Amino acid sequence: MKKGRIYRAILVIPLFGGIAARLLRVVIAFFLRDMGLTVFEITILGSVFMLTRGIFSPILGKLSDKGVSRFLIVVIGFLGLGIDSLLYLHASYPLMLLLRGFDGLYGAMVWPTIQTFVHFSSEQRIKSRLMSVYYVMGGLGGSIGYLLYNTMLGNIKYAIVTVSILYLLGILLSSPFRGLKEKEKPSNERTRRTSFYLYSLSLFYGMFFALGSEVILFYLAEIMGLGKEITTILLSVATIIALVGTLGVGYLSDKFSYRHAMWTLAFLSFFAGLFLMINSIPLTIMGTILLFISGRSFLPISRSFAASTTKNVGTSIGLLNFTSNIGSVISPLIGGAMLDYFQNSKFFIFNLSALLFFLLTISILVNTYLLYGYKTVE
Repeated sequence: MKKGRIYRAILVIPLFGGIAARLLRVVIAFFLRDMGLTVFEITILGSVFMLTRGIFSPILGKLSDKGVSRFLIVVIGFLGLGIDSLLYLHASYPLMLLLRGFDGLYGAMVWPTIQTFVHFSSEQRIKSRLMSVYYVMGGLGGSIGYLLYNTMLGNIKYAIVTVSILYLLGILLSSPFRGLKEKEKPSNERTRRTSFYLYSLSLFYGMFFALGSEVILFYLAEIMGLGKEITTILLSVATIIALVGTLGVGYLSDKFSYRHAMWTLAFLSFFAGLFLMINSIPLTIMGTILLFISGRSFLPISRSFAASTTKNVGTSIGLLNFTSNIGSVISPLIGGAMLDYFQNSKFFIFNLSALLFFLLTISILVNTYLLYGYKTVE
């Protein structure tokens, strides 16, 4: 009975959290764009969120490894997110920057901690798949968030109140995790150490996947000329398609190895970056789907690997969140500035405003080789 409640929590919590996070982000982005702010200014909000979340993730992970109640950390985090959301209704742009900073702190309390709960509650043979399911539900929530934006178009108040309610429900839904701890394992299962290259790869994937938020939103809507409504629907559909790919990569990791999964993701990301840069709507759509698959699938695979092979689970997952979040701070700023600067500039068939997508995929390929070419990780 306890196990069933935990698995239901793993399904529902990221679903509600994904809806809330995506709905809030899209509402704020288009609201500020309509107010005349540049893409660069809007992406600063996301970067502030990721920076504070990245800084506090390993700190809170270390505290939880030292004995601070993980359940209490999650409760405080959800409470903070719920209250913060309501404040956006009357916030100016400078105040929104402050609120996103607090959202990052609360997000660091909630999501890396729940990822440790997912690891603690799964058997070794399905760890990658269960972590993938957790991320899939978050992605499904994000897809629903896009659709809710269209449903509530123009009703910013209703959208933000919905976000707050969903976050506050997270407190109740987290109750099955109370007292959950990892079972002791033989020491020989903890002999491998997470490679430096896994953390650097997490940085590049964090940069790449972060472009799938505001940057891809405005790239599709304005540079490719799809408009707001079609773009949000497209991103919703792309997210759903990507969820199937995430489950597939999780199965590949459990069935064969992390090596197979990582190389698959590296090549998927390469074609994603290439297709996104080509001035063709069909190829851009395909590139968007591959971006979501590769970026989203890396998250559960990397967390599962780190949690399974290191002693301090909270700290390891916290460090992965730190590196990916720092990447998420950097790339939207660069990507937003490139959209503002290049706009519709082209070089042959390539959109220069999308060059960053391709450059990051080259970095991912090289770093994947460094991770496995020298056999630093088995």
